[in-house]
Amino acid sequence: MIFQESENVELKEIVTDDIEKEIIAFANCNGGKLYIGIRGDGTVIGLPDPDSTALQISNMVRDAIKPDLTMFLHYETIEEDRKKIIVVDIQRGTDRPYYIAKKGMRPEGVYVRQGYSAVPATDTAIRYMIKETDGDRFEAMRSLKQELTFEAVKQEFQLREVDFEICSRTQFFY
Repeated sequence: MIFQESENVELKEIVTDDIEKEIIAFANCNGGKLYIGIRGDGTVIGLPDPDSTALQISNMVRDAIKPDLTMFLHYETIEEDRKKIIVVDIQRGTDRPYYIAKKGMRPEGVYVRQGYSAVPATDTAIRYMIKETDGDRFEAMRSLKQELTFEAVKQEFQLREVDFEICSRTQFFY
Protein backbone atom coordinates (compact mmCIF):
# COMPACT_ATOMS: atom_id res chain seq x y z
CA MET A 1 0.00 0.00 0.00
CA ILE A 2 1.24 3.48 -0.81
CA PHE A 3 0.76 6.00 1.99
CA GLN A 4 0.35 9.64 1.13
CA GLU A 5 -1.08 12.56 3.07
CA SER A 6 -4.24 14.14 1.74
CA GLU A 7 -7.24 16.10 2.92
CA ASN A 8 -8.50 13.01 4.75
CA VAL A 9 -5.24 11.15 5.53
CA GLU A 10 -2.55 12.15 8.04
CA LEU A 11 0.70 10.24 8.58
CA LYS A 12 2.61 10.32 11.87
CA GLU A 13 5.81 8.54 12.80
CA ILE A 14 5.10 8.55 16.54
CA VAL A 15 2.50 9.89 18.96
CA THR A 16 3.04 13.57 19.76
CA ASP A 17 0.80 16.25 21.24
CA ASP A 18 -0.05 17.61 17.79
CA ILE A 19 -2.03 14.43 17.11
CA GLU A 20 -4.78 16.03 19.19
CA LYS A 21 -5.01 18.82 16.61
CA GLU A 22 -5.27 16.35 13.74
CA ILE A 23 -8.02 14.33 15.43
CA ILE A 24 -9.96 17.50 16.27
CA ALA A 25 -9.60 18.80 12.71
CA PHE A 26 -10.94 15.57 11.23
CA ALA A 27 -13.84 15.44 13.71
CA ASN A 28 -14.75 19.08 13.02
CA CYS A 29 -14.70 18.58 9.25
CA ASN A 30 -15.41 15.49 7.18
CA GLY A 31 -13.52 12.84 9.12
CA GLY A 32 -10.36 11.05 8.06
CA LYS A 33 -7.71 8.47 8.89
CA LEU A 34 -4.63 8.95 11.03
CA TYR A 35 -1.82 6.44 10.46
CA ILE A 36 0.73 6.07 13.27
CA GLY A 37 4.04 4.40 12.45
CA ILE A 38 4.50 6.00 9.03
CA ARG A 39 6.78 8.93 8.19
CA GLY A 40 5.41 11.96 6.39
CA ASP A 41 7.04 10.75 3.16
CA GLY A 42 5.08 7.48 3.32
CA THR A 43 7.89 5.25 4.64
CA VAL A 44 6.54 2.56 6.97
CA ILE A 45 8.63 2.39 10.15
CA GLY A 46 6.17 0.50 12.35
CA LEU A 47 5.57 0.57 16.08
CA PRO A 48 7.24 -1.60 18.73
CA ASP A 49 4.06 -1.87 20.86
CA PRO A 50 0.94 -0.87 18.91
CA ASP A 51 -1.44 -1.80 21.76
CA SER A 52 0.14 0.64 24.20
CA THR A 53 0.28 3.30 21.47
CA ALA A 54 -3.45 2.87 20.78
CA LEU A 55 -4.13 3.12 24.53
CA GLN A 56 -1.99 6.27 24.73
CA ILE A 57 -4.00 7.89 21.91
CA SER A 58 -7.30 6.78 23.46
CA ASN A 59 -6.34 8.31 26.83
CA MET A 60 -5.17 11.48 25.12
CA VAL A 61 -8.48 11.83 23.29
CA ARG A 62 -10.52 11.16 26.44
CA ASP A 63 -8.52 13.57 28.63
CA ALA A 64 -7.55 16.40 26.29
CA ILE A 65 -10.41 16.80 23.80
CA LYS A 66 -13.84 18.21 24.61
CA PRO A 67 -16.68 17.39 24.16
CA ASP A 68 -16.32 13.61 24.32
CA LEU A 69 -15.18 12.31 20.95
CA THR A 70 -14.39 8.69 21.83
CA MET A 71 -17.49 7.23 20.15
CA PHE A 72 -16.40 8.66 16.79
CA LEU A 73 -12.97 6.96 16.75
CA HIS A 74 -12.11 3.42 15.70
CA TYR A 75 -8.64 1.95 16.27
CA GLU A 76 -7.11 -0.82 14.21
CA THR A 77 -3.65 -2.39 14.14
CA ILE A 78 -2.60 -3.49 10.67
CA GLU A 79 0.57 -4.98 9.28
CA GLU A 80 2.38 -3.36 6.38
CA ASP A 81 5.81 -4.44 5.12
CA ARG A 82 5.94 -6.81 8.13
CA LYS A 83 5.63 -3.85 10.49
CA LYS A 84 2.68 -3.02 12.68
CA ILE A 85 0.99 0.36 12.40
CA ILE A 86 -2.13 1.86 13.90
CA VAL A 87 -4.99 3.29 11.89
CA VAL A 88 -7.29 5.67 13.73
CA ASP A 89 -10.49 6.20 11.77
CA ILE A 90 -12.08 9.49 12.84
CA GLN A 91 -15.66 10.25 11.88
CA ARG A 92 -17.18 13.70 11.69
CA GLY A 93 -18.58 14.39 15.14
CA THR A 94 -22.13 15.45 15.93
CA ASP A 95 -21.32 17.83 18.81
CA ARG A 96 -18.95 20.21 17.03
CA PRO A 97 -16.82 22.17 17.57
CA TYR A 98 -14.33 19.86 19.26
CA TYR A 99 -11.42 21.56 20.96
CA ILE A 100 -8.36 21.08 23.16
CA ALA A 101 -9.76 21.26 26.70
CA LYS A 102 -6.97 23.39 28.19
CA LYS A 103 -7.20 25.96 25.37
CA GLY A 104 -10.97 26.21 25.20
CA MET A 105 -13.36 26.93 22.38
CA ARG A 106 -11.17 29.62 20.84
CA PRO A 107 -9.21 29.58 17.57
CA GLU A 108 -6.10 28.32 19.39
CA GLY A 109 -8.08 25.33 20.68
CA VAL A 110 -10.38 24.52 17.75
CA TYR A 111 -8.91 23.05 14.56
CA VAL A 112 -10.22 22.32 11.09
CA ARG A 113 -8.72 20.43 8.17
CA GLN A 114 -7.47 22.70 5.43
CA GLY A 115 -5.76 20.92 2.59
CA TYR A 116 -3.21 18.52 4.07
CA SER A 117 -2.99 20.05 7.52
CA ALA A 118 -4.88 21.02 10.66
CA VAL A 119 -5.21 24.78 11.13
CA PRO A 120 -6.85 26.91 13.83
CA ALA A 121 -10.50 27.60 13.07
CA THR A 122 -11.65 31.16 12.59
CA ASP A 123 -14.14 32.73 14.97
CA THR A 124 -16.69 32.60 12.15
CA ALA A 125 -16.10 28.86 11.58
CA ILE A 126 -16.49 28.20 15.31
CA ARG A 127 -19.78 30.12 15.43
CA TYR A 128 -21.01 28.26 12.36
CA MET A 129 -20.23 24.85 13.89
CA ILE A 130 -22.03 25.82 17.10
CA LYS A 131 -25.07 27.01 15.18
CA GLU A 132 -25.08 23.97 12.91
CA THR A 133 -24.96 21.43 15.76
CA ASP A 134 -27.09 23.38 18.22
CA GLY A 135 -30.35 22.34 16.62
CA ASP A 136 -30.94 25.89 15.46
CA ARG A 137 -32.58 25.27 12.10
CA PHE A 138 -34.06 27.83 9.75
CA GLU A 139 -37.56 26.42 10.19
CA ALA A 140 -37.40 26.88 13.97
CA MET A 141 -35.89 30.36 13.97
CA ARG A 142 -37.97 33.37 14.94
CA SER A 143 -38.59 35.90 12.21
CA LEU A 144 -37.24 39.37 12.85
CA LYS A 145 -39.95 40.72 10.55
CA GLN A 146 -43.13 40.41 12.59
CA GLU A 147 -45.59 42.09 10.21
CA LEU A 148 -46.22 38.88 8.33
CA THR A 149 -48.88 38.50 5.62
CA PHE A 150 -50.06 35.83 3.24
CA GLU A 151 -49.84 38.04 0.13
CA ALA A 152 -47.13 35.92 -1.57
CA VAL A 153 -49.12 32.74 -0.91
CA LYS A 154 -52.32 34.33 -2.23
CA GLN A 155 -50.51 35.32 -5.43
CA GLU A 156 -49.13 31.80 -5.87
CA PHE A 157 -52.60 30.29 -5.34
CA GLN A 158 -54.07 32.71 -7.92
CA LEU A 159 -51.34 31.75 -10.38
CA ARG A 160 -52.26 28.08 -9.94
CA GLU A 161 -56.00 28.87 -9.97
CA VAL A 162 -56.61 27.53 -6.46
CA ASP A 163 -59.11 29.22 -4.16
CA PHE A 164 -57.02 30.50 -1.25
CA GLU A 165 -60.02 31.23 1.01
CA ILE A 166 -61.29 27.63 0.91
CA CYS A 167 -57.81 26.19 1.55
CA SER A 168 -57.08 28.52 4.44
CA ARG A 169 -60.29 27.48 6.29
CA THR A 170 -59.84 23.73 5.76
CA GLN A 171 -58.35 21.74 8.62
CA PHE A 172 -56.75 18.37 8.21
CA PHE A 173 -56.75 15.72 10.90
CA TYR A 174 -54.45 12.71 10.84
